Amino acid sequence: MPATFEGFGLKLLYPDNWTLVERAEDEGDQGATFDLPGGGFVSLETLPITREDEVVLGEIDQMLRGQYEDLERDNVILPGAAEGERAVDLRFYYLDLVVMSRVVLLDAPAPTREQMPIAGRILAQLQAEMSDFEAAEQVFNAILQQIRMAELPEEA
Repeated sequence: MPATFEGFGLKLLYPDNWTLVERAEDEGDQGATFDLPGGGFVSLETLPITREDEVVLGEIDQMLRGQYEDLERDNVILPGAAEGERAVDLRFYYLDLVVMSRVVLLDAPAPTREQMPIAGRILAQLQAEMSDFEAAEQVFNAILQQIRMAELPEEA
């Protein structure tokens, strides 16, 4: 049975063996992080309309390069991607493991913009050791699709 996340205008289904991480008070309510059972995480964050994609992707790239050597970066096009959607795969080694971090920037859907008018984009990230990444990739894609398809509730 899937679990349901409701926040920042979205209602998303996710596996019940994922753990929704409590956010610190200073992190606000503009995002969510899910821990995966085998290790790794999925993170969703709303971004203000003023943040440019390249700046956001550059900051993530720079942060990871500061922590890990031999970072590889590839732009990718995901199935079902909307026009203007950006996706980047970042691969690096941690101990003797290959870790994959997929970062996706997609337009904030109408329910998010209705609740948070400044929200312009949603940053979605799946990061895990390669085999855990591959195990979670389809679910991550399904979450992205739920975000893309989100609509305002019907007025009664």
